[in-house]
Amino acid sequence: MISECEVFIGFGSNLGDRRALINQALQALSGLPTTSLSKLSSLYETVPVGYLEQGGFLNGVVLIQSSLAASDLLEQLLAIENRLGRVRKERWGPRTIDLDILFYGDNLIDEADLQVPHPELGNRLFVLEPLCEIAPSWFHPRLDGTISQLLLQYQLKHPEEVAGRIVAPPPMFALNEVRDGIFYRYG
Repeated sequence: MISECEVFIGFGSNLGDRRALINQALQALSGLPTTSLSKLSSLYETVPVGYLEQGGFLNGVVLIQSSLAASDLLEQLLAIENRLGRVRKERWGPRTIDLDILFYGDNLIDEADLQVPHPELGNRLFVLEPLCEIAPSWFHPRLDGTISQLLLQYQLKHPEEVAGRIVAPPPMFALNEVRDGIFYRYG
């Protein structure tokens, strides 16, 4: 085990009851050993990227505090995805839940199964928007800029891309007070 680390995790869903699946994934995250949720973005509805013949996504970002090693955390995220019915058929295809480590503190990780910061982060509006909401001044060591700077650069390069639509604000209570597993209330 390592000392506690700030970890940003991107999440998304476009199959089934998307909001319920995200709530279940966040509940599972909050139950990991030596891990607690710190900050949660709004929930954004976004269009798919890559493989376009699929339904829209709900996306967001959560900041956790964890003492799990990055590889152990990745193993736990994959187990949560599996429990929630994730099937990997095609790259960027539809999924019940997707959990990605975006940043693991200020660590640079280059392993076969884990690259941190996430290599596609700067190319994904659906990640930059919610990440900027909760951590605008977080510095990306490989792209040499803050998240707010990276979001602005992305928007200037892709003026035609539609921003995500906020469908649920972040909870108005402390994340450690959640008892029912519902982080995003149903509208």
